[in-house]
Amino acid sequence: MGTVDCEIKNHIATVTFSNPPKGFLTSDMVEQTNTIIDDLAEDENVRVVVFTGGLENIFIRHFSVEEIVSWIPDMKERRANGQPDPRFARTPLRMMWEKIDNYRKPTIAAINGFCGGGGCELALACDIRLAGPGDYTIGQMEILVGILPGAGGTTRLARLVGTGKALEWVLRGRTFYPEEAAKEGLVHHYIDGDVLAAAHEMAGEFLDKPAASLSAIKQVLRSSWGKTTADGVDEEGDLFGNIITSDPRALEMMEEYIANGHKMKKF
Repeated sequence: MGTVDCEIKNHIATVTFSNPPKGFLTSDMVEQTNTIIDDLAEDENVRVVVFTGGLENIFIRHFSVEEIVSWIPDMKERRANGQPDPRFARTPLRMMWEKIDNYRKPTIAAINGFCGGGGCELALACDIRLAGPGDYTIGQMEILVGILPGAGGTTRLARLVGTGKALEWVLRGRTFYPEEAAKEGLVHHYIDGDVLAAAHEMAGEFLDKPAASLSAIKQVLRSSWGKTTADGVDEEGDLFGNIITSDPRALEMMEEYIANGHKMKKF
């Protein structure tokens, strides 16, 4: 049985997926992850969440095709009886991706191996994707087994790289080696070294930033898709006003900047 482990250190939670030998994601692992995500959301000690794989050269290979096949008889029976499909409505699998997508805290995918299908969907739901070195690929390859992404892969990929690229990639089942994935914009950075260490280093950048401001930035950017510019700016303005009037840490940082002669930390 696959496991999902969580370690918290220095305000950073590291969630690790492991299902030897192939590294497939299963429904049981999804339930474990949902519980962990809910717990971390309520833990004020945790400021950033990093997702990674626990097997050599595997992040999450993809969701178990064997399990998908096992769903079919029940789904056919339900459809014949006019009942909704429980698997693809507000299911634990979709809820897991949406929870990560809408998480108040920064999330980072430290991709350290094969990342296809459901693994790629999880990475796409994260705020930042880093890919480490290795002989592996990343992408939505579902068409190669006769299906399509079923938990947000098409929608999130199109929003990330544009409909044109997403169409070609998903229709062809194209996947990319880590350096290629960075060049194509599928991941933010290729890390020629320890990708988990790099993810933790990046996560450390968020620790001295106001949690409320980070959450507000995520909210307004995530919700901007499909809104008019005016509506997006209205929401942004409301959040801006809320932050500067209610978050002591935001005021403290602005006052520090003024007191230091308008010198800002370099990135």
